[in-house]
Amino acid sequence: MAAKRDRRNNKDTLKIRSIDTIFTKNDFIMNIFFLIFSLLCGFSSQSYSREINLTMEDCLFVKYPVPEKGIVCSNYERALRLSKKLNNSEMHKCAWGPFVVIGDYQGKKIFVACASVGTGSGLLFTELFVAGAKYMIRYGTDDVKKPPASDAFLVKIVDEADNLYGFNLQSGVDPKEWGKSVPASQEIIKALISAAEEKGIGYELRICHHLENYHGLRSPDKFSTARSTRLKAQLSDLNENSKPASYDMETAVLFRVAKDFDLHAATILQTVNKEGTRLSSYEGENYRQAIEVEENIFFNFVLDSLLQI
Repeated sequence: MAAKRDRRNNKDTLKIRSIDTIFTKNDFIMNIFFLIFSLLCGFSSQSYSREINLTMEDCLFVKYPVPEKGIVCSNYERALRLSKKLNNSEMHKCAWGPFVVIGDYQGKKIFVACASVGTGSGLLFTELFVAGAKYMIRYGTDDVKKPPASDAFLVKIVDEADNLYGFNLQSGVDPKEWGKSVPASQEIIKALISAAEEKGIGYELRICHHLENYHGLRSPDKFSTARSTRLKAQLSDLNENSKPASYDMETAVLFRVAKDFDLHAATILQTVNKEGTRLSSYEGENYRQAIEVEENIFFNFVLDSLLQI
C-alpha cells in the first residue's frame, strides 16, 4: 500500500512539475514578446521620459493645435516674410507680440512662428510643443562679435548649445546640468546637412553659446572693471571649446525645452551686419544684403529641410 501511495504521489508531483514547466515556458515567451514589442514601439524602460506635462488649457499664447513641424524666429519681420511662402495660411496673434502662422508648403501643413527675443522665447517654444509640434527649426542670426565677411553666405547649423543658467534654474533642472551642452536633434541635423549638400550651400556645424545679456559677452570692455573681468573670464572658459562657435539668446532655451519634452529641435543661423555704428542690421545696405541672402539661400533651404524630416 505504501508503495502504491508513493507511486501516486510521484505521479501527482510529475503533474505539478509539468504544469510549472508550462507556466514557466509561457512566462518566458511572454517576457520575450513584451521586450520585442517595447523595443519596436520605443517605450522600453530605458527610454527618456518627458519632464513637462502641460496641456493647452494651461497655455497663455497657444490655445489651438499646431502642425508637427515648424520654424521659429525671433525677428518679427523675418517671420512675416517667411510666412508669405505658405499657402492657405491663417495667422494667430496674441497681445504680447508673438504670432503663429499655419499654412501649406508643397502640400504639407507646417507653421512659422515669431517668438520673443531672449529667454522669454521659452514660453512660446513650450506651448508650441504642448499644442502638437514635434520638430522645430529655429532660424535666427548669429550674435558672434565681428564675424568675417564671408560668413554672410554661410549657413551655420547648430548641433549643440550651452551656457544656459537662469532658465534652467527656473525650470527646476538639476544644477549638475546648468550651463552644460544640450544636443540638437540628430534627425533634424541630418535633414539640414542633406538639404545643404543637395543645394550646394556652404554650411558649418557649430556650438552656440547662450547670451543672457546681449551686450555682456559681446562688449565686456563697456562694463566696469570688476564686471569686465568677470565677463572676460566667462569668455575665456567658453573659448576653451575648439569647435566653431556662435552666440545667440534663444537656441539653448529651445534645445532645453525640446529635451524636456523628449522632442526635436535644431537651429540655423544667418550672419548679418551687427557692427554698424550708424545703421542697424536691417537698414540701408545692411538690409539689402540680409534680404538677398534670406531669399537666395535661407528661406527655401529651411523650408525644404523641414520636409525632409
